[in-house]
Amino acid sequence: MSQSNDWQEQADAYLAYFEDNPDRISATRVFPRLVEHFGDLHGLRVLDFGCGQGRFARILADAGGEVTAFDTSAAEIANARALDQGRGIRYIDRQQELLAAAPFDRILCFMVLLCNDAEGADALLRMLFASAAPGALLGLANTDTTTLGRQFPDFHSTPPAHPNRGAAYLSYIPTSAGVMQVTDHYFSPDHLRQMLADAGFELRAEERVAEPFILHIAARSQY
Repeated sequence: MSQSNDWQEQADAYLAYFEDNPDRISATRVFPRLVEHFGDLHGLRVLDFGCGQGRFARILADAGGEVTAFDTSAAEIANARALDQGRGIRYIDRQQELLAAAPFDRILCFMVLLCNDAEGADALLRMLFASAAPGALLGLANTDTTTLGRQFPDFHSTPPAHPNRGAAYLSYIPTSAGVMQVTDHYFSPDHLRQMLADAGFELRAEERVAEPFILHIAARSQY
């Protein structure tokens, strides 16, 4: 799994992103719809993979999940811990610890897959499959690649010159702490369906909830 972005250096800007406006579409429409697919979380082991400053991990914990929050950035994890307020979320920043904490019944991967190139994204999905309990659900949120090049209030992206699977492009995210410049990677809906199947997941739902986001809900077999 390869990370293309330095979230260690941009952790404060990402924290400011939600502090500037907690009512962003990703938080008010996209994430809630994804959690609807997850169902009742009470008693379930839930993984927030790429948790950032922990906003969604805290909501999952408040909904009754036994939450593990993973991020490769120690700075992001530090911000998440500082905002935890005694929820008992387990925070992890090492892949070995994550695998040891598995299996999980629900896995959230919110705007994280596209931070990896094609090889890294494939490896990430295989790792999430290995971390999933039989019957577990995986919820993916990514940029809908049909909207690349358009301007949105929260960010804008420059589409890749050649939209091959995993092609790199830049996204710019304005915050009060500065503009985050993120290298994202192109995965069309067709790409994502095939990648999920190749990793062993069964696609359950695909939805465009709000521009420019697309959701995929997939399951690991009960066997």
